[in-house]
Amino acid sequence: MKPRHVDENEWTWTILGLALLFGIFVRFIPGPLAGLPINDGGMFAVMIRDLKANQFALPVFTSYNHAEIPFAYPPLGLYLGGFFELLGLSEFQMLIWLPAFLTIATVPLFYLLALELLGNRPRAAVATVFFALAPGNYVWYLMGGGLTRALGAVFFILGLYFVHRAYHESDWRLVIYAILCCALTILSHPQAAWLLVIGCAVFWLFSGISPRLFRTPVLIASGTLLLTMPWWAMVISRHGADVFLSASQSGDLNVSVSALITSLLARQTILPFATLFWLLGLPWAIYKRRYDLLVWGFLPYFIDQRSSPLASVFLYPMLAAYGLMDVVPAFFNWFRTRKWMIEPDEVLFNRRGLSMGLLGIVFYLSLECFVHAYVIRNLTLPYPSQDMMAWVRQNTPPESKFIILTGQEEVMTDPVQEWFPAMADRHSETTLQGMEWALQGEFNTRWAQLTVLQACRDMSCLNAWTKTMDMQFTHVVVDLSKIPVDVFLSAGYSVIFDNGRYVVLK
Repeated sequence: MKPRHVDENEWTWTILGLALLFGIFVRFIPGPLAGLPINDGGMFAVMIRDLKANQFALPVFTSYNHAEIPFAYPPLGLYLGGFFELLGLSEFQMLIWLPAFLTIATVPLFYLLALELLGNRPRAAVATVFFALAPGNYVWYLMGGGLTRALGAVFFILGLYFVHRAYHESDWRLVIYAILCCALTILSHPQAAWLLVIGCAVFWLFSGISPRLFRTPVLIASGTLLLTMPWWAMVISRHGADVFLSASQSGDLNVSVSALITSLLARQTILPFATLFWLLGLPWAIYKRRYDLLVWGFLPYFIDQRSSPLASVFLYPMLAAYGLMDVVPAFFNWFRTRKWMIEPDEVLFNRRGLSMGLLGIVFYLSLECFVHAYVIRNLTLPYPSQDMMAWVRQNTPPESKFIILTGQEEVMTDPVQEWFPAMADRHSETTLQGMEWALQGEFNTRWAQLTVLQACRDMSCLNAWTKTMDMQFTHVVVDLSKIPVDVFLSAGYSVIFDNGRYVVLK
């Protein structure tokens, strides 16, 4: 019997359908499994409370951590969260489900972007597989803070898609769409906005020279600044431009080739299919002179280390598609015939080995993502810490000041540090969230000092670092699983709360 012929349309929709099906499912299940916002989101919860208390007019400062932090964060996600709370969602429900649905939206949108940049439907579909089923790529968006991060990713993808089209097509509607999406990106998340600026600049530089290509970016930039001006002009009028300069200095601005190499070699799954394919796709992209893609994805490593992994999330799946669809078949042909042959796509669609191998990879990556969902569920606020925060709120004076010693050195990803000001409504000297808008160039120094403080296990270390950071505090919260309470009792502290996991000392 003659084998059934598979055409491009059928092959593409099959692969894309599987990517969408499994990609949506693995982004949906962590929320119900966790039952709480994943990891962070406490600061945004308070900022939404501030918005609602101020009749949805932007406050001058946020009440988060009682630290007079300028209310300068891009507000679109906060307004969105507040709107859904008015519709009946609780604070926790909003921080679980909005990030989940926004993260889900990135999967089909990524296909549109990959199709635009690669110019090939099958390769865009394969790239979507590696984007949708990469466990480490979407966790950051599923967290409570994904309310703004995932929203920024959605508009970043759309913005880059329309900007790229506007550079290559003479259609004024594309310019309007690009302006809208770029403006919404800026109003959603600062890192997404920064990466969009880089992407727009890179693809413009590689688009050739013509009067239209000089006019289009000027129109897009001018329109974007005009649409976002009511927000940034208000912030500057209240706090000065220094507030944005302060936030811009919170990243790692060092050039790091080693970070780029580490990223290229990173293994996302036990069997590193994606890593293998994007490493194979990298020389192919160079051979095909896709320098625009490579500069777009790699440039952030030489500008802002903190944002660079977010760019890799979008580039590496496209390189992996090149590796699987172009390099792997070429190698197999060489082994069979000792000749380098690039077969037409119509032939590849009917290579049973390629199709079955890709299906196997899809199911394997999906399984890895399912397992990873149970890892993600453990990134929530521990229930004993919620008990401790509720007690602090009810039993300590409002003017109390705390240091929180959880022993977790990654202070910016410690849910207890972030949620304490939101749930206990008390000031924490060790909470760093939000301070990027206030500390100017001292943010990274403070971050490094807090990291060392969390590593302390004796009073001499603790006293030295609290003195160095000029910390004024009345109470100490200690995670007993990391630091023994005897260290404090011998120094004259007394326990006023103990639930077996956390103690509050005075």
